Amino acid sequence: MKKHPVYFLLSILFLFSFLIACHSQKKPKPQPDTTVFSYEKFKDSVMHTDTGLKPDASNIFDSKKFIPGDDSLRKMLIKMDTLWRRQAALMEHLDSLPKQLGKDPGFSAAELAAIRDNLAEVEKYLLAKDTVPQTGCKEKECIVFAAIDKKKQMLYLYILGEVKDSFKVSTGKGKKYETPEMSRHPAGPVLIKYTSRKFPGGNYMGLGNMPYAVFVKGGFAIHGTTPGNFSKLGNRASHGCIRLHPDNAKVFNALVKTVGLQQTWVSIRDSIQ
Repeated sequence: MKKHPVYFLLSILFLFSFLIACHSQKKPKPQPDTTVFSYEKFKDSVMHTDTGLKPDASNIFDSKKFIPGDDSLRKMLIKMDTLWRRQAALMEHLDSLPKQLGKDPGFSAAELAAIRDNLAEVEKYLLAKDTVPQTGCKEKECIVFAAIDKKKQMLYLYILGEVKDSFKVSTGKGKKYETPEMSRHPAGPVLIKYTSRKFPGGNYMGLGNMPYAVFVKGGFAIHGTTPGNFSKLGNRASHGCIRLHPDNAKVFNALVKTVGLQQTWVSIRDSIQ
């Protein structure tokens, strides 16, 4: 059966228009890779949180009672653990009493949350082994690497092997309080709200006198300092710990909590090339 020339011509035109339409169709734009870690966005999100509390400007770190190299962190944490448990028990007891006063007795919800969070962290630390097992990563191989130069009094923050930030620090001043060299995974615990029980007093935004503390080994920790010590950052001034501005300590603390102790490495040297 012979095809009519009109139908044949229409078929050619339809095929031609279809090819043009396919050719002119734009390819979809590649979607951004949301799995890529952005330190800048992470830091910005961490810094946007605010407790709304005013800091205490008392300069309690000038006390000579606390020597991290001599003090036992384990004994101190056991005492803190007992104290926090007593506080929690007291809170439950007070809350069970008739509330006849003008204000509710006991702890606020925020204080209770902080106590429970610290209890969990300390309990986890006390149950762990004294030495942190190696995971294969070291220094820049780890996701988070903090290189502390005691000569320059600087902390260089590496993320996935690249320098992303640098912070002024204050390490130990004098032979008695010298911050020792070390290179290791932090032993923990990692605490947001922390107050030294050896010399109470001083507070930063309701988070204690050593906020955002990451304990590296024994009593030596990387932590935020109080406003009275801000001007000393960049100079040796502590009793062995590594002080940071609380804003920077907050970022470092959040990073360690995010990636974990096994993917964090801290190196403290007299001088870093």
